[in-house]
Order: sequence, then structure tokens, then C-alpha cells
Amino acid sequence: MTDPEHINQWETEAREWARLDGEARRLEEMRKIVFSEVVNRSNATAVSKAEHEAYASAEFRAHVKKMVEARTLANIARARMDARKLEFEKWRTMQATRRTEMGLT
Repeated sequence: MTDPEHINQWETEAREWARLDGEARRLEEMRKIVFSEVVNRSNATAVSKAEHEAYASAEFRAHVKKMVEARTLANIARARMDARKLEFEKWRTMQATRRTEMGLT
């Protein structure tokens, strides 16, 4: 693999990580909004009761599940991106070693 190929692959991985990380952050930010919406729809007279119902609601649990899955995908993409960067660093080190061995420093 050549230097430009490593860079192009790393850039592709970085863009995918950024996209997935953005989606995970969006869902994480939406957590409080979804919670508030569920609380506001509650018929409970006490705030604490409405909050307990919201945490137990299928809607809130589904949102949290989606949020965690999105963060997991972003973390996997980050690991791929980091691995691609390590591949590039390995390639670069091998090239430097080869030049040194040939006396081309």
C-alpha cells in the first residue's frame, strides 16, 4: 500500500467516524428532550411520579437503546480509524527503515 492510499483510507474512516459520532451526540443531546416530552404527557400529579413513569416508558427506553447503539457504532468506527492510522505509521516507519538501510537518509 502506498502513502496516498493510506491517507485516502484514513480520511474515509475519519469521515465515517465523524458522521457516526455526530449521530450519537445528537441522540445523546435529545435524551433530555425525549424525557421531558414523556414527563409532560404524563397524567401523574406529582413530578417525581411523572419522572418515574418517563424512565419506565417504552419510548424513553427505546431512545436510550438507540443512543447506546449509536455510540457503540461510533466507537467501532473510531477504532477502525485508529487502526488505519497505525497501519500508516507502520508503513511510514518501514519506509524510513528501508531508506536508512540503503543509506538514503
